Amino acid sequence: MSFTSLNWSNHPLNKIGHVKTFLSYLSLVVRKQQLEMMLKLLKPSSSNKVLDLGMSPREDLPDTNYFEKHYSYSKQVTAVSAEDCRHLQKKYPRIKIIRVPPWTKLPFKNKQFDISTSWATLEHVGDYLQQEFFLNELLRVGKHIFVTTPYRYCIYEPHTGLFFLHWLPLAWFRSICRHTNRQFWSDVTHLNPLSVTDIHRMQLIRPVYVKIYRTLGLLPTHMLITDVSF
Repeated sequence: MSFTSLNWSNHPLNKIGHVKTFLSYLSLVVRKQQLEMMLKLLKPSSSNKVLDLGMSPREDLPDTNYFEKHYSYSKQVTAVSAEDCRHLQKKYPRIKIIRVPPWTKLPFKNKQFDISTSWATLEHVGDYLQQEFFLNELLRVGKHIFVTTPYRYCIYEPHTGLFFLHWLPLAWFRSICRHTNRQFWSDVTHLNPLSVTDIHRMQLIRPVYVKIYRTLGLLPTHMLITDVSF
């Protein structure tokens, strides 16, 4: 996960259980639909340069690095991670993979990319100021952005497996995580769930639109953030 701690994916407390694996298979449908929405909205061509901020070094779950696996013009993709993803270069030979230390400025020029994307990473980059910095870097280096992140007011929190408790003040939610063997997720640098209001409160370098994505057309599960009107 780019911009997160250097050992996020391989942290001993970040365990992958049966429930998480099952949900990851269900997530394939969600990822497919969200990618289709990005393609329809931004209409990238084979000549468009694309940044993906948030590549993961581990692919134990089937929905991990979905964009790298399924985007048609992979030769135009630069994938960035704070973790070491060099071993994935053989699997994705057409993609340029770069490691950038967390919470640092991206080594790219303003609007170097036609599109900056990030898929389910924003919730893992730290507190609100760090999340604001993350979005501003995407906006700075990309002519357009497309970002997905879980919606805090979904009834289910997918990382902890808890229902409704993430609606409480986050200090309470993190205390519950610490006392229910979910210490990894109690750390704001590992999980800071977001609402639409949280995004609108950020001081971004240009306006963005936020759309609630509904899984199966019913359950509000994600936010889609872009600078192009839906």
